[in-house]
Amino acid sequence: MVNFEQIRLDFPVTKHYTYLANAAISPIPMQVFKEASRFHKQILDNGGVLWDKWIGEMEETRELYARFISAKSDEIGFTHSTSEGMNIIAHMLSSKGRVVSNELEFPSSLLPWYNKKADIYLVKEKGGKILTVDIENAVNEKTRTVVVSHVQYATGFRQDLVELAELTKKKRLYLVVNATQSLGALNFDVGKFAIDFMSCNGHKWILSSFGIGAIYLKKEYLESLTEFQPPFFSQFGQKQREIFENRNLDISDTASRFELGSPHFSNILSLKAGLQYISRIGIAKVEKRILSLTKYVIKELQKLKLVIISPIEEEKNRSGIVVFKVTHANELVKKLEKEHIIVSARGGGIRISPHFYNNEQDIDKLISKLRSLI
Repeated sequence: MVNFEQIRLDFPVTKHYTYLANAAISPIPMQVFKEASRFHKQILDNGGVLWDKWIGEMEETRELYARFISAKSDEIGFTHSTSEGMNIIAHMLSSKGRVVSNELEFPSSLLPWYNKKADIYLVKEKGGKILTVDIENAVNEKTRTVVVSHVQYATGFRQDLVELAELTKKKRLYLVVNATQSLGALNFDVGKFAIDFMSCNGHKWILSSFGIGAIYLKKEYLESLTEFQPPFFSQFGQKQREIFENRNLDISDTASRFELGSPHFSNILSLKAGLQYISRIGIAKVEKRILSLTKYVIKELQKLKLVIISPIEEEKNRSGIVVFKVTHANELVKKLEKEHIIVSARGGGIRISPHFYNNEQDIDKLISKLRSLI
């Protein structure tokens, strides 16, 4: 039995705020803070002497990340952000054929494809949802790639990736997934979801840091050094990083080929600590806790007769995000912040996104204040 009230003590943010904006920026637990601080203390005392130790810890993080999404460590490459990862993927796939995505996507999912002048078709949303049948109807003989978020940032809609994967496999399409709003909050299994490429960052649900993210590429695509080449390259993408040879291009046959420059060690170790923290609880328990809290949010918003934008009819489409409609959302967010209640203005309303360290009392405080302000 997980004691979530005890876990709450690991998050000092709860002493100062009613923090319900985890879909924007998650506060980190003390364990992540200590890990990042440990690295900076090591470099303070030792300079670069511990380089080999840090490289080893980086590879441990890669292994942990791979297990977290049911991948192989060779399939994981570290990036700085979701945007960087999606740019890498767009570089490799944009010229292969038509890209089908949707109008709910966060710009990080789509701008890299537009930048590469890809042929893009956007499926229209219906009630905050992106229906698989509409994606299928948008696919034609020129289509090669489907780009979608597991959870949509502006409505909280959770895509049925198993259902979508049946379509992409049948049509022999690449399935590219932005996991930013699900990884760390919901179970995410690249095998079960038959994902070909994934991009994600670390500063949201996964309790890590800014400036760290990862991409996943299915192993079979890494076997081609010509078809799936990185858009940029440095010594760190070489197969043998320790050999400094300017006349030899010896590209790694793992996803590390996409890593550029010296590693951002402190952020990688923060990511490791965040993954370890969530793994100790168990992602199934984390998901159950978050969905229980959003269910409570929905019930309390309905009592206030507020219009919920998020598609909530089917529980399989729910996530850690609930958005309700309100005029002057930005002004209301600022008023709530003055009361130390933190939410976001997104999707034409207010976005509430509790994490597992939140509790029903946090939601009660928000609801009470909304009752007096709206």
